Amino acid sequence: WGFNEVTSAKGVYFHLWNGKTATVNTGANGLGALDTVIAAAKAHGIRLIIALYVFVSFLWTQYDYGGMDVYAAKLLGSGQPHDVFYMNPTILAAIKSYVQTVVIQYANEPTILVRLFYFFGLVKP
Repeated sequence: WGFNEVTSAKGVYFHLWNGKTATVNTGANGLGALDTVIAAAKAHGIRLIIALYVFVSFLWTQYDYGGMDVYAAKLLGSGQPHDVFYMNPTILAAIKSYVQTVVIQYANEPTILVRLFYFFGLVKP
């Protein structure tokens, strides 16, 4: 997937949140790691479908790797309704910035078959 949001710069991450500010990690432990995945796929003749954020949290993990609820919580505070993601100009500007960065970086990469605006994960119980 093309998302992984964190609040501390450890390991591989694509988006670092510092309070209400998100920064795209274009370094080796950021989108550089995605470059490695893309190169491996290309070497094996595989085309990729990359989701740029997740619609809901994954059932099988306690971690939220990024998505609608992360944007709402970071930018507006916790407890926001899920749908605020689609209507709030601050959230829309933040996701637009991230999506533009990723799409521009890989605009001419034929290994990427599709860029999904979001991925439907499995809802936590």
